[in-house]
Amino acid sequence: MRRLGIVTVVTALLLPAGAHRAGAVQRLIDVRQIASDTLHDVALATFENGRPVIYYNPVLLQKFGPRLTSFFFAHEYGHIRYGHTGAALTAGEGDPTTQRQRQELEADCYATRTLGESEPETVGAALRFFNRMGPFRFDAWHPSGSQRAAKILACLPQAEERAAQRNSDEPTNSSDRSSAPNTSVTSPSTSTAPLDAPPI
Repeated sequence: MRRLGIVTVVTALLLPAGAHRAGAVQRLIDVRQIASDTLHDVALATFENGRPVIYYNPVLLQKFGPRLTSFFFAHEYGHIRYGHTGAALTAGEGDPTTQRQRQELEADCYATRTLGESEPETVGAALRFFNRMGPFRFDAWHPSGSQRAAKILACLPQAEERAAQRNSDEPTNSSDRSSAPNTSVTSPSTSTAPLDAPPI
């Protein structure tokens, strides 16, 4: 494995809204990122000696470009934020495959919420990528592209605001509920994406 360096990430964008607890802050600030061109995945999050680490394959990431790379890293930070590493990957009740797919969708939602307003074109790139995948999935542990695209749409900041407005006790204007969402995420293109890349 080739180590290219350690990067300390210090940015408020990596923290989900409302996550101001010291433990969450410490885990997301002190994340090592280690490049490995032998990794058979785009990226993966783990803990080593109590510290969060994201391993990534720079060769694979280069194929996707900077926007998808940003989304993939935010996705891995979501796994760290929610503790989806090590024994937590299969701990709990229910089918392990279903649980892992749920964790992947949670990490996608974290990436979408983190980047939705500051980097809408990054979220748009991920949405287009997963839409083009359609029903395809890389393995049993990962949801289909369609499932992931639907989760990204549901987690956009504007979608959450609309859902909260619909669920509030205050009456809302009926035209507000039927109007199209005001989102800066671009529409998916019809061009094809490489579907042979490893899962994230």
